[in-house]
Amino acid sequence: MADSILSEGERSLLRELDELGVRYLVVGMSAALLQGARGATEDIDLWFEDLGDPRVAQAVRAAGGIWVSGSFGTGQPRIGGEALSERLDVVTHMSGLGSFAEEYASVRRESVEGVSLPLLPLRRILESKRVAGRPKDLAAAHAIEEALLLLEEAEETKE
Repeated sequence: MADSILSEGERSLLRELDELGVRYLVVGMSAALLQGARGATEDIDLWFEDLGDPRVAQAVRAAGGIWVSGSFGTGQPRIGGEALSERLDVVTHMSGLGSFAEEYASVRRESVEGVSLPLLPLRRILESKRVAGRPKDLAAAHAIEEALLLLEEAEETKE
């Protein structure tokens, strides 16, 4: 993916979600990277306000994908299909954070390849990573802390 962060299918899905008025957040390391953190991830984590909203499935189908509301007895929703690959992960819970509505109130919008993405702010991603406490989350937390420091320094020099 040298020239593009998002595939055409992913861009199509994210535009469809926006056009249909589906409330969602890009969360996790993918959102942190878009806000200046250093690191890597293969997934794009999406947290939806309402997984039962039929517009989610409508947007996925319009983008050429497949929506499975509860995969193979696990209860974990999935987005897939040839047009969307397997890198979109549906998040059903964010450790250490408030409800979707509470977190959505501080949404940060970022334009990526012509798509306006609603991002969970870095500080909230950091909180979730710390509370989750898995080794990979704690490693990511350090990268997020560094990004926050750099952003704060940049703000101070503007003043």
